[in-house]
Amino acid sequence: MTLKLPIYMDNNATTPVDPRVVEAMLPYFTEIFGNAASRSHSFGWTAEKAVELAREQVGSLIGASGKEIVWTSGATESNNLAIKGAAEFNRERGNHIITAQTEHKAVLDTCKRLEKEGFDVTYLPVEQDGRVNPATLRAAMTDKTILVSIMHANNEIGTVNPIEELGAIVKERGAIFHVTRFRASGRSRSTSTPGASTWRRCRRTRCTDRRASVRCTSAANRAFESRRRSTAAGTSAGCARGR
Repeated sequence: MTLKLPIYMDNNATTPVDPRVVEAMLPYFTEIFGNAASRSHSFGWTAEKAVELAREQVGSLIGASGKEIVWTSGATESNNLAIKGAAEFNRERGNHIITAQTEHKAVLDTCKRLEKEGFDVTYLPVEQDGRVNPATLRAAMTDKTILVSIMHANNEIGTVNPIEELGAIVKERGAIFHVTRFRASGRSRSTSTPGASTWRRCRRTRCTDRRASVRCTSAANRAFESRRRSTAAGTSAGCARGR
């Protein structure tokens, strides 16, 4: 067997597209090319049907319904919409947010931005094995905690956080639980987290899927969709060239 160099070992960053995914997607690049938002002709209806089927499939992957899935353009957008949306919508209830020191930069940067807007953010340390200790989270929770954002599987060292235990603590205190599942989707049996309001983000490039519109968010609060619409409106007005 001939060794093919160089050897790619960064699948937590992105993966090659699975040939089965390519086969399934090809018709939508050439034959079924309608705009799924076009409701006045059959081309749009056919495309919309495919999008809704994909929504249901992603929902089944994480134990959610298709109606809870919101497509976004990427991880940074998902984090910003979920975290900022939850923080602003629930600001009258409190201003405390909890995350981990080892979270993805997109989460940490969003939290730092919220600190400048008057929110109090606690960055939890992790144990020697890289995991968040449920007892540490419980000790950090206050009456003003409105949101907890913890990744399921770490993108750098691969450790898996005890999401079910963490979610139970968040539910107990009535906060929103935001979970990043980029590295866990398709690899973990964990589905719905026992939180009162739980959001999960899954990224397709981590599991050999197509790159366009690669992430999804399971939203449990109308603030997310409200902020998404307002952001989209501002983008349409200020960046027409993106259409």
